[in-house]
Amino acid sequence: MSWDVMAFKLEGEVRSLADLDDSKMRSMGSTGETREKISACLPVVDWSDPTWGIYDGNGFSFEFNVGAGQPDMNNFMIHVRGGGDAVSGLLKFSVPNGWSLFDCSTSELIDPKNPSSEGWKEFQAFRDKVIGVATRNQQSSKKPWWKFW
Repeated sequence: MSWDVMAFKLEGEVRSLADLDDSKMRSMGSTGETREKISACLPVVDWSDPTWGIYDGNGFSFEFNVGAGQPDMNNFMIHVRGGGDAVSGLLKFSVPNGWSLFDCSTSELIDPKNPSSEGWKEFQAFRDKVIGVATRNQQSSKKPWWKFW
């Protein structure tokens, strides 16, 4: 289970999903260039699998799903797990690259000048509730938690 954030290179005024269309998306470069741009800001990303970079932050982790061999990409997904200040971590690589971040849980862009952690906090509360229910059910029935879904 992850909090999902999509990164875009956007041009012009985009404040919400309603403002987003293909004409406002710009190239982030090739898959390799995008990996290099991320690594320039977060040098310890593990690209052992070049399609799926992993970054361990302070209490959280990012999984960068950049795909393979795209000559001209205009977005990629970040799967965020854990706790801590993940939003600041996201801004460490998005702001220097001029990338916009779309919070898939709130359907809003994260404003780099006034970033909200609302989506991240809501995800953590939901995750903790689900895990707590699963753990309680597992303890009471001795079934693995995943058999309750």
